[in-house]
Amino acid sequence: METLLLNPLPPPTAVALVALLLTVLVYHRERLLIIIKCHRARRAVRKFAAEKDADAGGTDDDRPQVSGIFIHPVKSLRPVSVSSTHFDRHGLVGDRRLMVVRPNPKPIYGSFVDGEATHRFFTQRQAPSLATIEATEPVVVSSEDGGKGKVLIKLSSKLVPKEHVFVDVHSSAVKKLPVRYLAGLWSDTVEVADVGDEAAAFVAKVVGKDDPSLADVRVVSIVESSVRRVSKIYCPDAARTGLWGSLPQGGLTDGFPILVATQASLDELNRRLAHNGKEQLPMSRFRPNIVIDGTTQPFEEDNWKAVQIGTGKDSVILHIAKGCPRCKQSCTDQLTGERGEEPLNTLSEFRALGADGADVYFAQNALLNGDVTDKDVIRVGDSVTILTRGEPVWDSETVQAE
Repeated sequence: METLLLNPLPPPTAVALVALLLTVLVYHRERLLIIIKCHRARRAVRKFAAEKDADAGGTDDDRPQVSGIFIHPVKSLRPVSVSSTHFDRHGLVGDRRLMVVRPNPKPIYGSFVDGEATHRFFTQRQAPSLATIEATEPVVVSSEDGGKGKVLIKLSSKLVPKEHVFVDVHSSAVKKLPVRYLAGLWSDTVEVADVGDEAAAFVAKVVGKDDPSLADVRVVSIVESSVRRVSKIYCPDAARTGLWGSLPQGGLTDGFPILVATQASLDELNRRLAHNGKEQLPMSRFRPNIVIDGTTQPFEEDNWKAVQIGTGKDSVILHIAKGCPRCKQSCTDQLTGERGEEPLNTLSEFRALGADGADVYFAQNALLNGDVTDKDVIRVGDSVTILTRGEPVWDSETVQAE
């Protein structure tokens, strides 16, 4: 009987493989540890969620529930309420994929250098009238000739009641846009595409009500090649994405792809406002993506670390990254664009929690578990399970709002 023997690797090849392995271990040890840790953390939180589901026996009557889901098709414009949503690499599909920018002043040394931002993000902080612009949920319009069709967002505002414009945000349309910028977004620089003169002219008419000098605004879209990672300081291991444990992306949000708020916290704020004889405020002031109702205490979300939305294999797990510091945009009425002093004055009485007490906090920034797919869906009415809790996380430095 013949025995099949496998030929050993030639000694030079074996030596080369060992040398390569040792090189990887020596020079990429930290990266390998990150990969191992993130995969272990993802599996651990999924296992724990399954155990919690089993303990609950399939009932979720007493659990908190998702009471609202919101996307903001254009950063700093009005939110859109949706009954369900799924996710892509930038967060909630359709959320903050466009934004308004203004050109940066020309450098004193002549022209912009490679990699330098030519434009800067522009929000309600500079022009409260942006709150009057409604950007609709993207609508798919089929092509009559069987082509790819369009995905349209409609922009309108009561400040220019007889006008509106449409923006095609289909990926193929964005890919063909010829004018590209590097736009500054807080401390990051992101590649964007200018969506055209009509959208820019429309927004300019609106913000011109605040200041006629703002006529140079442009409307831009994030492009497929754009990469903007969240801060590793606040990213838990289980939220790292993909096989290699990469930091998740933040798109055109201020820093994190998802903002979670609870109704109980808003109720407590409104209780304090009413006690002081002030007008109560809607949740839209805080521009969350996900609102959760049925929690037992206000601001208990400060101590959440991982939460599960839904149950079973189709559930979505979120990791709470850190609290969200609030700026004067929260003082802007999201219907009229009028700005007041609240809620910052009242929040400063009991939510000044950041470095040196300079920042006040409402709602929590969140990241998806690193194994999320574009098929995962959350819906209004889904149960919410608090998986783990821990100490709150606030910004390590005072946030300088623009």
